[in-house]
Amino acid sequence: MEEDDSIILDSGTTTFEISNNLGHFKRLTVISNALDIVNNLSQYSNLQVFMPGGFLKEFSMSLVGPMAERNFRQLNCRKLFLGIDGIKANVGVFTHHMEEAYLNQIMISIAEEVIVVADSSKFAKTGLAFIEGFERVHKIITDANIPEESLRMLEKNNVEVLIAD
Repeated sequence: MEEDDSIILDSGTTTFEISNNLGHFKRLTVISNALDIVNNLSQYSNLQVFMPGGFLKEFSMSLVGPMAERNFRQLNCRKLFLGIDGIKANVGVFTHHMEEAYLNQIMISIAEEVIVVADSSKFAKTGLAFIEGFERVHKIITDANIPEESLRMLEKNNVEVLIAD
């Protein structure tokens, strides 16, 4: 991320951790549908924070539905940090919830760069709802325990893999 960037932080524990590391920016626009992330970012007066509205899904503390979808479609951003529930080899990324998958697809459509954030356990899981194939995923940030076969599969699908410390 750079100064003056506009980013989307999807709901999830990994994206929440990203929100903990944004306070040093002088100018950054953050869009999120996650109540916990927006609440966390409210401590930083130097960030411009947007919340699209919608229907509250208590399990994820995120806002989804037609209002959120309509409002996201009105936006454009540089980077999307997308939390997911599973990764299926040579298919793409998944979540457990249909409403979130659809909203994630809209987020992807308005982002110039799509960065999936997922710990290595997500490579052994999948979900009910398909979000997107690898053709729209630019990078995956994960940990050093990513299986070697998953690393090769991502490289074959032209997805850059970044290992977080």
